[in-house]
Amino acid sequence: MRRWAVRLRGVAVFAVVAWAPAHAGLLNVAWDNDLLTGSDKGYTNGLRLSWLSTAAEQNDECKTCVVAGLRDGFSWLPGVGSPGSRHAVAVSLRQMMVTPENIEAAAPQYDDIPYMGYLSVESFLYSWNHTRMTGYGITAGIIGPDSGAERAQKWVHKISGSTDPQGWDNQLGTDIVGGLHVTHAHRFLVLGEQQAIRNEFVWGASAHASTFLSNAMLGIFWRAGRNLPGNFVPEYAGLSSSIGLPGLLDTTGKGWSVFAGLIGEAIPYSYLEERSGPYTFEQRTLVGHVSLGAGLHTDNFQVALTLRATTAQEETNKDPLTFGTLSLTWRL
Repeated sequence: MRRWAVRLRGVAVFAVVAWAPAHAGLLNVAWDNDLLTGSDKGYTNGLRLSWLSTAAEQNDECKTCVVAGLRDGFSWLPGVGSPGSRHAVAVSLRQMMVTPENIEAAAPQYDDIPYMGYLSVESFLYSWNHTRMTGYGITAGIIGPDSGAERAQKWVHKISGSTDPQGWDNQLGTDIVGGLHVTHAHRFLVLGEQQAIRNEFVWGASAHASTFLSNAMLGIFWRAGRNLPGNFVPEYAGLSSSIGLPGLLDTTGKGWSVFAGLIGEAIPYSYLEERSGPYTFEQRTLVGHVSLGAGLHTDNFQVALTLRATTAQEETNKDPLTFGTLSLTWRL
């Protein structure tokens, strides 16, 4: 199992770090942590490193290019290969961790949730035009000590002066997980001119069939500002996929934005619930999410800060989950 974990990390680092400079595009780092909104509980930390390729249509004469080949090879999928659309590939390395509320206790806390670390590699093929965006993805991941979650949390807590977590010896795993994803977004209303104060409204939907988390999501997003970014969904959290990247730095010049989102999520399957054994965690089937944030961007860089809250994730605990996200994006 450790050999698979090393391979997973190696493939991800090669794809994101080595391929990215050679093929240009965008590089994004998104960091979630509940230090920005509260104390450790539930989903407590997440990091996503993503690379989005240059659109295949910017070098359409390259018949052997990987992105163009994927576009042509998967043109049978709805939304892919449409005339006038652009196509790009995103590769992400994601790490997430879950902890109980009392991280000072070394013994298992069966009346709370278990420790769990998750590391995955995710790849998406995106197709978009001015009003619509569609993406198809595949994920492979590992749960357990080889996810590196214990080391990551202890390092973050050391530099932030927070309590050192004591219960990682009881974490779930080790398991290999994977799944398929599809997402779609539609910009259905635009008010105002690009160089003036402008408002945009987008709805989006996604479905994941995964041995880690299977869900379906439907949301609506609002964004206002000057010289708004060209992406569809201002969803930059490391918990999310790379859906916020296609079109992000396509505008010219400096700009700013404020944004909000409201999402409903149905969760028929959760690894945390199915494999938690004696722990009392029972995943809620229906969960709501709300996010608020702001961003600044230039031609080649964007920084965004998002605050996110959800309704209770478990049936036995009615407390909401909150965390903040710092997202940085560069044009390579």
